[in-house]
Amino acid sequence: MKPSFIEQQETRGEYFDAIREAHGNLAQDAAALADLIDEAHRYATATADAAPRVPGSRWDADTVAEREFVSELACTIRIPQRSAETLLAESACLTGELPRTMAALRAGQISYRHAQVLMGQAWSLPDETKAAFEEGLLKSAANLTASKLKHKARTLRERLHPETIRARHQASVSERNVFFEPEADGMASLHWYDSAEKVQAAYDRITVLGLSLLGPDEDRTLGRLRADVFKDLILNGLTPSGLGTVIQPKPSPKPQSAQLFVV
Repeated sequence: MKPSFIEQQETRGEYFDAIREAHGNLAQDAAALADLIDEAHRYATATADAAPRVPGSRWDADTVAEREFVSELACTIRIPQRSAETLLAESACLTGELPRTMAALRAGQISYRHAQVLMGQAWSLPDETKAAFEEGLLKSAANLTASKLKHKARTLRERLHPETIRARHQASVSERNVFFEPEADGMASLHWYDSAEKVQAAYDRITVLGLSLLGPDEDRTLGRLRADVFKDLILNGLTPSGLGTVIQPKPSPKPQSAQLFVV
């Protein structure tokens, strides 16, 4: 006999109740993992002096212990070393700096992605403001998507931070960098971290150049065109069609490595 509409709805509800419970279990497992990683790291740090030293080593015992721990963690759970460093820092943050966030994660009230959002926005806050930061966000965090929580967390961080946005921006600019990350299938990613207006201007420029290449005979998507324009500008200084000719090597009277300037 075919189940009634009400019975079908009840069955669907049971499935989603089970999904919610499993999702909460994932959060609890993430909290348990963070506890274990932080505990293991503290043990490795405390016993660093007992490890044998290589004569003439340029690293002290703490540095050796740190590097060994990150390498062991990466190998144990099969993640890149940079990801292991991030996981270690997040575990220390949850267990030490954001106890209420950790409690919510242990209870399955928020996901690890939500916890990462809070950590990402709290890292630059002074310690004395972090309790207020957590209190202002955790009441609603369980009912928000990670992206909406990030927006709310950013707004609250700006209000709680004692330094002006100008001072913080100048400090952040000094951390600008470019990161290379290997990807699957012979691919890789290049990440550029810099002042927002510069990155936005660069993105807008490759978008405009990509749009100019669209046409009835062009089968590449705009995303692929952006990638190809970026590649040509970085590797060759200009695109094969001649676009981007404002980019030139910086003239120098002495032999130096070439520098590219985007105008």
